[in-house]
Amino acid sequence: MKVKQLNAEQQVAKVVRQQVKGMINDDQELLSQVIAPDAQFIHITGKVQSRDEWLEQIKRGRMHYYDSKEIFFQASVEEDRSLVIMRNELDARIYGFRNVWQLQSRVELQKRNDQWLITRSEASMY
Repeated sequence: MKVKQLNAEQQVAKVVRQQVKGMINDDQELLSQVIAPDAQFIHITGKVQSRDEWLEQIKRGRMHYYDSKEIFFQASVEEDRSLVIMRNELDARIYGFRNVWQLQSRVELQKRNDQWLITRSEASMY
């Protein structure tokens, strides 16, 4: 039986959706696998965090993700770089405030050692 190979857009989509799954399941190992060590996160407040700073906030319970509903998803790939624009309704408690956040994320990925990794993510309200 032949296994169907994912095209580049499907591979990128899988990585970004794994990040969302990792957030909701508090799966630090999965998040560390799909996010590059040098990645930057820009939150809706404009605050910039490294991957490790963000993961530490999740670990300490300062950011807790309950659920996410994908509203829009668009991926484009050019050679070893990709850009994903997605909109989610994200049920989360951030620094003590729980809300369903209507977020648009601009996620940049890069293919490193034959693996797509998230290198930058910028969130804004929509």
